[in-house]
Amino acid sequence: MRFMSLFWMPFLAFNTWGQFTNKSFYPTIKTVYVSRMTPREIIQAQPVFEISNQVGQLNFDDLSLANRNGLYLRVVHCQSDWTASPLSDIEYLQDFNDIPVRDSQASMGTKVPYRHYQIQLPRVKLAGNYLVMVYNRNKRDTLLTQRICIYANEITVASQIRFGRNNALRASHHNLDIKLKYPSNYMINSAEDFRVYVKQNEQLPNQLPKLPLGIIEPMSQNITFPSYENEQAIAAGNEYRIIDLRSTQQKLNFVDHWDIKEQETLIYAMTESPQGNYAYVQRNDFNGAFVIENYENNSNQLYADYVQCVFSLKAPKQNDPIYVTGAFNQYQRTLQNELHYNETLGLYQTSIQLKQGIYNYRFETKNPSNYLEGNYAQTENSYEIFVYLRKPGKRYDELVGFQKISTAP
Repeated sequence: MRFMSLFWMPFLAFNTWGQFTNKSFYPTIKTVYVSRMTPREIIQAQPVFEISNQVGQLNFDDLSLANRNGLYLRVVHCQSDWTASPLSDIEYLQDFNDIPVRDSQASMGTKVPYRHYQIQLPRVKLAGNYLVMVYNRNKRDTLLTQRICIYANEITVASQIRFGRNNALRASHHNLDIKLKYPSNYMINSAEDFRVYVKQNEQLPNQLPKLPLGIIEPMSQNITFPSYENEQAIAAGNEYRIIDLRSTQQKLNFVDHWDIKEQETLIYAMTESPQGNYAYVQRNDFNGAFVIENYENNSNQLYADYVQCVFSLKAPKQNDPIYVTGAFNQYQRTLQNELHYNETLGLYQTSIQLKQGIYNYRFETKNPSNYLEGNYAQTENSYEIFVYLRKPGKRYDELVGFQKISTAP
């Protein structure tokens, strides 16, 4: 069977499914995201909500125009490592699970027709990690999975961003000084009770996998994390590249030209070059995120069309494959976003179908390379610190603390 079925997930041993990720299981399911329902929203790969302010809406498009009358949304509670927890629905949901997805609308005046689906997410009772999935009950297959985090402010996360501590890292890395303050009613046996995850610019992998064991200060109820071998140093990267795809009628920022066809429009981004060997240049970006919008009809997202965006990189042929990554593809390095070397033009190119909007992206290889983007301590990044705790007698990890900080002034 080509697509993994998750229909029987509630009745199976969850640990057989492993770690959950953001994924569309059909190539026609596009632009999956959880919205905060704000105007001109900057869309994040993995949104985070405070438990008292759970206002989220799942959005996605179906370009197949298939008759999907049997779609349902299910919320799965996960542990800190994104494996399913043993909790039943009634333990973490305020209402029922398996909600029918009935709200869909057809696109308006687009060359690529699609149906846009949206559904309000149910409220949860526990802080932690959650997987939102949409499945087809009739066919018993899954269309998509999307991760979200719900946090409670039970502990205070006090972090600071500094330049790298030693001379070798000072110009290229950020160093996170992390400090936790827990309440007096917490029974802390060891700093190992806490699991701390750090994400840079909302990228999904943990940026500090080797964080040293924290030091508990019971008198002040603080936990500090020492640095022995630069374990809290993170490569700073560079500002994201930008392409403005909001219009097919006029050339907007970083658009070279376009090719208007009967069924679809091709928009060619300006040819970029590796910037790791050049001086740092400050640019305003979304830290990898994107915005959905049509420039001529910005009042309704249903006017936003799908276009083929052609990315080009002028560089000598490399040994490792090069990919275009950003929040729009969950920062994944897959065949769908791999660039291919054009011997005639002497550059890398690839075409990716994207919904009209403004996109941040960068060029990456699977083995980190300083050549393509570079690492500069002046780079304006955002960092998210997640603190999980499994309390005595509990079977699940709670997200008891969260902080988002930025290097931007």
